Amino acid sequence: MIDTLLSAALAAKESGEPARGLAALDRALELGRDDARSTARVRATMIPLLTAQGRTGEALRLAALAEPHLDGPDLERLRINLSYARASRGRLDKPAPPRRGDPAARVGRLIANGLTHAYSGRFEDADSALHAAAALAARHGPRVLELMVRNNQAFLAARRGDLPWALSLFAEVEPELVGERLVQCRLDRAEALLSAGLAGEARELLEAAVPAASASGLAADAANGLYLRSLAELACGDARAAASSARRAGADFAEQERPGWVLKAEHALVRARAAGGERSPSLLASARRTADGLERLGWPEPAAHTLLAAALAFPDEAGELLPRPTARTPASLRLALDLATAQVRAARGERAPALRSVRAALETADRLTRGHLSLELRAHTARTCQELMALAAGLVRAPRELLAFEELRRRILRPPSPPRPPAGAPEGERERRELARTASLAEPRAHITMPDLLSALDETVLVEFVRAGDGLIAVVARDGRCHRLELGSYQEAVREARILRFSLTRAMLDGSTPELGPSRARFADVLAAASGRELVLAPAGELYAMPWAALTEVPFTVVPSATAWLTAQRRRPVRGHVALVHGPGLAHAREEIDALAGLHPDARIGTSSELLSGARLAHLAAHGTFREDDPLLSAIDLEAGPLSGYDLDALAPPPELVVLSACDAGQGHDLLGLPGVLLSLGVRTVIASVTPMPDASAVALMPELHRLLTEGTPPAAALAALPRDAAALGLQCFGAG
Repeated sequence: MIDTLLSAALAAKESGEPARGLAALDRALELGRDDARSTARVRATMIPLLTAQGRTGEALRLAALAEPHLDGPDLERLRINLSYARASRGRLDKPAPPRRGDPAARVGRLIANGLTHAYSGRFEDADSALHAAAALAARHGPRVLELMVRNNQAFLAARRGDLPWALSLFAEVEPELVGERLVQCRLDRAEALLSAGLAGEARELLEAAVPAASASGLAADAANGLYLRSLAELACGDARAAASSARRAGADFAEQERPGWVLKAEHALVRARAAGGERSPSLLASARRTADGLERLGWPEPAAHTLLAAALAFPDEAGELLPRPTARTPASLRLALDLATAQVRAARGERAPALRSVRAALETADRLTRGHLSLELRAHTARTCQELMALAAGLVRAPRELLAFEELRRRILRPPSPPRPPAGAPEGERERRELARTASLAEPRAHITMPDLLSALDETVLVEFVRAGDGLIAVVARDGRCHRLELGSYQEAVREARILRFSLTRAMLDGSTPELGPSRARFADVLAAASGRELVLAPAGELYAMPWAALTEVPFTVVPSATAWLTAQRRRPVRGHVALVHGPGLAHAREEIDALAGLHPDARIGTSSELLSGARLAHLAAHGTFREDDPLLSAIDLEAGPLSGYDLDALAPPPELVVLSACDAGQGHDLLGLPGVLLSLGVRTVIASVTPMPDASAVALMPELHRLLTEGTPPAAALAALPRDAAALGLQCFGAG
C-alpha cells in the first residue's frame, strides 16, 4: 500500500499537483509510522514535492531525518532529491559518480551532474554526462526520463550559445510534457531566448508561464519565472518593471528559504537600478556584496553580469569591477564583457587599449557565431558588432586599420553555409545534426591580410562601406593605399536608395526618366575615386539593394566583403557545360530559353536542378523567394519544387556563373538573399536584378548579355556594356565579377 501511495505522489508531482501528492504521502506516513525505514522512504519522496512548493527548508530537515535509515538505491534516490533541493536553495553539489543498479536513479544522478557542470561553465563535461543519461534512458525508460534528458540537453545547448539546436530540442519535447515538466521546459526556453537577445519573446512566454506555475502550486517555479521575467524586462529597456519583478522574486525566495536565489534576485535588482539611472554609493556596495555572494555559491555568470552593470554605471571604478573572463565564461557573456571594457577604455581616452578590446570582442563574436545559426542570433550579434564598429571608427587613425576591423566584422557575419555531417555519420536525424554542428564549429574561416588584399586589387578599386552608428563611411582602396570618406547618414542613404529603386521601377512602366540626383550626389566622390577603373563594392546593410549601375558606367561587382571577393577570384574556373533551366509560372521563360539556346547550341536545357551540377554557366528563368528566417531556405522555384540553399549545396561542383532571370532576385539585407547564399555555396559569380524586371525586358536583355559572355567578356564588363535602360540598370554582378 505504501509503494502505491509513493507512486501516486510522484505521478501527482509530474502532473503539476504537488499538494495532492503530499496528501498521499501524509497517508503513507501514517501507515508506516511504526517502521523507521518505511517512514524514511516516505520522507525521501516528500523532498522533491516540498521543493516544488518552495518549502526547501522543510525538505532539507526531512532529508536529515531520513538519511540514517536508508541504504542502497533508496539512499541514492534520497541524495539525488537532496541535490536538487540544495540547488533550489542556491548551492550546487559537487558531481558524484552514478551508483550501479537502478537505471532511473543513475539517469537522475547523471542529469544532476550535467546541470552542475553546465552552471559552472564545464560544457564538455556537461555534454558527456547528459549523453550518458540519454543512452541509459533510451534503453530502460520510462519515456519521461528521456524527455527530461532532452530538455536538459536543450538547456545546455542554449547556455553554450547554440540557440537553433536548443530551440529544436525544446520544440521536440514540449508537446509530450505536462504539469511541472512543461512549466520548467517553458522557463528553460525563455532563458534560452533571453540569452540570445530575444527579450521580447522571452517576456511574452514568461508572462504566461509564471501564473500557470502559481496556479498549479509550483511556487518555486513561479518565483524562478519572476526572476527571469525581471531579466527579460530589463533587456526590453523597462527598468522600472524589472526592478518590481526582481523585488517580488526576492521576497518569494526569502519566504521559501532559498538564500542563493535571493542573491540572484538581488543581482537582477542591481542591474535594474543601474539601468534606471541610479548612481548611489549604496548601489555600488550592493553590487559588490551581491557579486561576492554569487561567486561563493558557484554562480559565476550572474556575478559577472552584476559587476558588468556596476562597471558601466561607475566607470571610475571599472578597472576594479570588471571581471576577467576565463576559459569557462560563456561566449555571450565574454562578448558583453569585451564590449563593456572597450566602452570604458574609450570613455577614458585610452585609444590603444580600447582598440585591443574592440578586436577581442570581435574575435569573441567570431567564436559565438560559428556553426549554422538562426537569423535572430545573427541579428543579435550583428547589433553588438555595429556598436563595436562605431567605437572603432572613432578610435582608429589609419583608414587601412578601419578596413581591417570591418573585414573582421564581415567575416563574423558572412552568409551561412549548410552544416555538413562528417563522413560516416550515423543515420539518425538528431545525431547527424549534432555532428554537423560540431563539424561546423571547427570549420576554418577565410582570412586575408591587408597587404594580400591591396596587392590583389592591382588596377581594381575597392570601396568598402562602414556603418558607425547612423554614420556612413567609405574606405577606398587603390594603388596600395586607403582613403576614408565621410558620407553622412546611413538611414538617409538607405532612403535615397529606396527612392532610386522606385524611380527605376516607375521608369520601366511608363518610360519616365529615373531620378538619380540624391544618391548620385551622396556617392559622387566615392565613385569618382574609381577614375574609370573597375569597382569592387562592399556595401552595408540595405545598400546591397542599391541599383549601383544607375550611378556609375564602369564595370563593378558587389561583394559581401573584400575577403569574399578575393576568395572568389582565386577559385579555379569550372570548364563544364551551359545549363538553361526554366521554372513554372513565368510567361516569358520558354521564349527566353529558346532565344538563349541559339547562342549556346550545346546547352543542356530543361527543368531539372541536376543540370546545374558542374556547369560553367547556369541560366535560371524562374521565380525566386528569399526566406528571412533562414536564408538557406531561400529558393528557386522549379517544376519539381523549390530548390533551396540546402539543395544547391549538394551540387558538385556548383556552377561557376549563375544568371538569375527573375524580379528582385538580387534583394537581401547584408547580402543574405539568393546571391549571398549562392556565393556562400561556392558559386564564383552571380548576375541578378535588384529591381522588378518586366517579361519583355528579360527577353530583350538576356540574349544580349549572353552574346557578350560567349565572346569572352567578363560578367561585370558585359553588364556595363548593355544599353542603359531602366531594366538594365537594375541588373548587378555579385562575387568575383
